[in-house]
Amino acid sequence: MKKSLSIILVCVFLMALLIAGCGVKNSGTQSESTTQTGSGQQTQQESVGGQEETSAGDKAEEIQPEEGAKLKLWMDNDEYNERIVEAWNKLYPDIELTVENVGTTDARSKLELDGPAGVGADVFVTAHDHVTVAAESGLILENDVFADYVKENFMDVAIQAASYKGKIYGFPLTVKTIALFYNKDLVDKPVETWDEMFEFAREFNDPSANKFALVWQANEPYFAHGFLAGYGYKMFGPNMDDKNQLGWDTPEAIEGMKFYQKLKEIYPVPSQDATWDAMTSLFSSGEAPYAITGPWSIKDFQNAGVNFGITKLPKLPNGNYPITFSTVDVACVSSYTKYPNAAKLLAKFLASEEGLRIMYETKYELPASLNAQETILANDEYLKAVAEQAENSTPMPSIPEMAHVWDPYKKAFTAVWDGIQDPETALKSAQEEFYSVLSTQ
Repeated sequence: MKKSLSIILVCVFLMALLIAGCGVKNSGTQSESTTQTGSGQQTQQESVGGQEETSAGDKAEEIQPEEGAKLKLWMDNDEYNERIVEAWNKLYPDIELTVENVGTTDARSKLELDGPAGVGADVFVTAHDHVTVAAESGLILENDVFADYVKENFMDVAIQAASYKGKIYGFPLTVKTIALFYNKDLVDKPVETWDEMFEFAREFNDPSANKFALVWQANEPYFAHGFLAGYGYKMFGPNMDDKNQLGWDTPEAIEGMKFYQKLKEIYPVPSQDATWDAMTSLFSSGEAPYAITGPWSIKDFQNAGVNFGITKLPKLPNGNYPITFSTVDVACVSSYTKYPNAAKLLAKFLASEEGLRIMYETKYELPASLNAQETILANDEYLKAVAEQAENSTPMPSIPEMAHVWDPYKKAFTAVWDGIQDPETALKSAQEEFYSVLSTQ
């Protein structure tokens, strides 16, 4: 019995040692475990709340496409479509990818019909102001796996554009905003402040000869809003999501509109003459030293033979820069997809350096990825300058009520520009019209 008891005690002692050596340390919701790899090396894994905590790159390796996955992508450029399929096939030869030419402004509404019918896209590219509606209606999946990747690698303005209620949806691909174009043959060094622009215009302008220092679409809200925002105006509140905080009656909006009113000294023409065609013609012909437009004009000016540069909009008298509207194209994953893992990998691929390079080479658009900007735009002075302005931009509000902003907002800018109403009256009338329309919805 003594011998048996001794054996039992030794076994119990050895088991206790074994349990202590292999035990899992647990404190609150965080646990830490050690595993042995095939090479004999130990790797440490930490999990929080039962979920593995890994870097964005590790998460990309964890997600595996479904067996037999087949994907459909909606995008609006045939050359891009062909090249993205070719690049995808090299990376994932077992996942068939087809692409249909669907416009970024049409994709969401098309998916509302095609998704439930089982013929919609697994991934589609849409303008960011469609993301909120799509997320609210459950049309797209949250970017849960690669959210950290987006936060770590993309412009702030692009992250905002792809976000809704604190969550990331999809991958931001490209960013557009307006900037200041200047003719290098007429301008030695571009102005840095609006005070300098006023001074330059006083010397250069000759309305009788149709000579104006700066040309742009003066009464279009997309081009004019930045002047109000530069004085602190925030449309729909600080988070741009409260329809009850349009804010055209705020001191900031009124002050910004008063500055905007002075800009007619630089471009003294009626609002109906300050058009896209006038801007394009005067700058392309080398008559106007400055123009406000976006990257969509670059190719036209190059083809016209203009020796031009691009810089951010000049600093306002209050020391701030105009905060322009920006628009972001976002790759989203449909909630109707049968292959969510494969679809998420495709969306991430579109936002990779390779995918964004294809976008740049086929559509000539500014990548939203900071890393891609450093590599792809290394020798592109134009889009690098647009990127600088984009840092002084804010995503165009994406709440549904934004659709009712444009008409009254344009009326306010037109009334002020043409001297029909003072800034405060024009903005008050516009705000009353906006809420009147909302009340009938």
